[in-house]
Parts: sequence; C-alpha cells; structure tokens
Amino acid sequence: MDKNKHDSFKVSELIYEADTETFDFFFGNQRNASEKLAKLVEAGDNHLGYQHIYVVTNDNQEIVGVMVYSAGDDIGSIHELKALFANFNLLDFLRFLMIEIIDSLFLSNLGVDDFYYAIIAVDGNARGQGIGSFILKEGIKLAREKGCRRAVLDVDIKNEGALRLYERFGFRKFKEKSLSFFGWKKGAFNMEYIL
Repeated sequence: MDKNKHDSFKVSELIYEADTETFDFFFGNQRNASEKLAKLVEAGDNHLGYQHIYVVTNDNQEIVGVMVYSAGDDIGSIHELKALFANFNLLDFLRFLMIEIIDSLFLSNLGVDDFYYAIIAVDGNARGQGIGSFILKEGIKLAREKGCRRAVLDVDIKNEGALRLYERFGFRKFKEKSLSFFGWKKGAFNMEYIL
C-alpha cells in the first residue's frame, strides 16, 4: 500500500468488514471503528500499518480488496503497544489491547517461517469477481519470495463462504479454536497451505 496514493479510510473500512462484530462491540459503529483503524493504517509500524497491506484496485483505481499480512518479520509487542499508545487516548488504547487479547485466543500460532494472511477483505460490490482468489495467489507468491514454508490464515467458524474459498484454493484446517458462553459462540478455524 502506498499511503500517499491509496485511501487509508477505504482500506480501514475493508479491515472493519473482516470482523464487524468485534469492532462494533468495542467502537460502536463502522464509522468510529474505521476512523480508529485508519489511524493505525497511516501510522505504520504496527500489524495494521500500511507496510503490511496489499491493495487491489480496479481499472478506475478504486480499492476493491485488501490483504493485511506478515511474513516472519512480525511487529514485536513493544512496537505494537507504542503505536497504540502514540495514536489513541487511554480508553481506545485499552479497547485495542482487549481486541489483541481476544484475537490471541483464536488466531494461529505462527512460526518464523510462516506467511500470515491476517486479513483478506473484498469490497461487497466487487465480490464474485475472483478478487479473493487473486489475493490468495498474490499472497502465495509473496510468501515464496520471502522464503516462507507455510501460508496461514484464520477464518471465522460462521464464515462458510470464505471457508469454501480457502478449501478450494488448497488450504486445510489444522485446528479449531472456540469459546461459548450462554448460547454465544465465537471461534476460528486455523488453516494452512504448505509451500
């Protein structure tokens, strides 16, 4: 992503779409959450920073998809905390910290030679055009360039469409993580593609 060329707010809206339930719980609505996410995208040096975002545009240069990734060069926890503290008030800092803690319960454990698709999101108006598959292919190319041995992603257990896409592409489930409370259930399938 080129932060001088691409619209950080549009990118943040797509990031929001990847986990609306969580972002709405902590930030109330799409606009508020997207504004906060855009700060992290623009700031860089964090796991949602522009350096870790691959943007897909259409012929009109409109953003139609994003991939947020890491590849063995994971941003350390100290850098992550510094980015949050530098960009947010204490309450928002704590909200993002809680999201990190919750995510850690469900997301894959990564090795130093793993390529991680943290977020794959396609604009609602552009779905069904092969953009998700294109993002997966580009991620695999990037993973190979970086010398990774495995591509990893997590998919919400309720997201059957994404699960079908990833399985068709060749990803396989290697773990399921979930929590249930009084009829509420949240969870993810951890999936891998051996390179």
